Amino acid sequence: MSTNYTDTLKKIKEAEEASNRQVSERRKSLEAELLSLEQQADRSISDAKAAAESYVAGEAEKARSASQKEAEALLASTKKKAAALSARALDKKQLREIIDKVLLSEFKGE
Repeated sequence: MSTNYTDTLKKIKEAEEASNRQVSERRKSLEAELLSLEQQADRSISDAKAAAESYVAGEAEKARSASQKEAEALLASTKKKAAALSARALDKKQLREIIDKVLLSEFKGE
């Protein structure tokens, strides 16, 4: 009976060692898979961040360009209006009103 008991203990020990090896191998496999997933996530985050920065830079450039065009159009329109106003002839009454408002108001203390 002791041989049977010893054989049973050996089989139990071998089974335990085999299951420990399987668990260890599975743990290593899962750790490697986890590391791979973490690296993929890091790359994905880096790629998304670069794409977002590129998008923001592009949109900022579009906005700057649109603002520049709008400012240039406004300036051209203002120059055109100023040229038209300066070319317009003033009659004596209008000239007198301008002189009274601008020049003489300084002397009157207004």
